[in-house]
Formats: sequence, structure tokens, C-alpha cells
Amino acid sequence: MTEDCFGAGESAIAAFLLADSRLPSGAYSHSAGLEPAVMAGLGVDGVYPYLLSRLQSVVRMETVAAVLAHRRARAWAGGQAVQDNGVPGFAALEAALDARTPSAAQRDASRRLGRGMLRLAATLKPADAAVAALKAEVPRPTRPVALGVAARALGVGELQLARLACYDDAQSVVAAALKLLPIDPMTATGWILAAEEKINAVAADALHARSLEDLPALSAPWMEHWAEDHTERTRRLFVA
Repeated sequence: MTEDCFGAGESAIAAFLLADSRLPSGAYSHSAGLEPAVMAGLGVDGVYPYLLSRLQSVVRMETVAAVLAHRRARAWAGGQAVQDNGVPGFAALEAALDARTPSAAQRDASRRLGRGMLRLAATLKPADAAVAALKAEVPRPTRPVALGVAARALGVGELQLARLACYDDAQSVVAAALKLLPIDPMTATGWILAAEEKINAVAADALHARSLEDLPALSAPWMEHWAEDHTERTRRLFVA
């Protein structure tokens, strides 16, 4: 473990825990939108470009949201909201995310995952003030907001959280691809490593965010269309 990865007082184990696909938050039932993309004709050669497209659109936005939620959670460190230097409240952050997510199916999928993440955080850290505040203010938070609060409660720092938000989406795409398409697991593992530089860049950029004005509004029309179409299908492996 190096100093640039984990600072004093930050938990490496908690970061690994939140990155585990077996985490009991329901993420294992989601494909990061890959299943409807495959149903629409996306093949093996399209998986890695799809992963990168999400990273530069949906994930870039969600990573900034997770970092802002982490900072809001830090404002509750003393048991009550303290001077937050303009960091938005949880409800305002959720409203901004909704405004940037046109697809109702994508919003619903994120809130399903967020509710599971919040439930996990409340179980692991029931006395955490920020976890209680999020639960009271937004009972059904989106995944990035819940992830940011959970990470803060477990002692995961901002940079680690940002990398985690990117990695989690990428590994969700890859894990789903292995179930949906004839892909060599070695090749799939290579995609994650190949995306490392771009993941690190998106994570680093997210740390510059200071307010809702810095929350990206990036459209991914085909992903939104596929997500909506997926809700009408009765034969599928993943919820979303």
C-alpha cells in the first residue's frame, strides 16, 4: 500500500469491500446496461468501446456525484451539518442527478442500487450521522450518492472513492459480458486493465468538482433508449 493510494486513517479493506461484486447491495443483478445493448445487437467487439463510452458519460457524472456526496457526508462528521463551503445537500444533489438522467429506467435502476447500498451502510455503520441524514432526507437515493456516503462512513477517501465508482461500473459491464457473450475471461480481464489510464483520469477530474455546477450533463441517447426498451422485456438475465 502506497501513500498516494491511501492516506492516513483511510481504510484499504473498506475500499476493497465496496469494490467486491459479491457485495450484498444488489449490484450483481445489474449489467450496467449491457444486456439491453446486447439484445439490440452489440457484439463481442463492441463491449470494450461500450465500457469506455459509459466511462466518459454516465460514469463521469456519477463519479462527480459520489465525490460531492462524500464531502456532504464529511460535513456531518460532528453529528450535525457544519460549514460545507457550498457543497450541496443530498436532496439537491439527487434532483440534479435526476435532471441529468432523462431515462426513467436508468433513474429507477440507480435508486434500486442506491437503496441496497444505503441499507448496507446503515447495517455496517448504524451510528453514522451522515448515513442517518441521507436515510431521512432521501430514503431512496441513487447509487452514486449512497456510495459516496457509505464510503465516507467506512473510511474510504475521495480519490479511492472516485476510482471505485469507475471500476465498479467497468467490472459490472465485464461481468455481465461473460454471461451474455462468448468471451474469453482472459480477454475480459484485459479490458479492465486497458481502461486503467482512462479510469484514473476520470477519477482525478472528479476531485475538482466543488458544486452542482461542476456536475457533468452528458447524454448517452442509445444507452437511454436501450434501458427503456429493457423494461418491456420479460426474458432477461439482469434487472438493468
